[in-house]
Amino acid sequence: MIFSIQRDLEDYFHRCGLGDPDQYSVALARLYDQQRGHKTSDAFLSSMGRIRTAFFRANQGIRRTALERKILDHLDGKFKKKVSCSSRRPSPKELRHQLVVS
Repeated sequence: MIFSIQRDLEDYFHRCGLGDPDQYSVALARLYDQQRGHKTSDAFLSSMGRIRTAFFRANQGIRRTALERKILDHLDGKFKKKVSCSSRRPSPKELRHQLVVS
């Protein structure tokens, strides 16, 4: 999943004409895969802001907070449904066992 997110970010940056000198896309993909499922948008944006990168120095004139919000919206539109739907649901047998044990 991380590679899919990374590749999508690289394509997104390329379409926007942005350079990625220190592989910000890799760090962001890893963060999104590991933490997005259980964090609110504001909490995740705060985590994105803590990533140390030269990306914004290399791409002068970009407001970090605005771009991070756009990136998060883009990723959520493409990947968040897949992450939340992939959560494992208990089988009827497991549910029956929980009722008996309780």
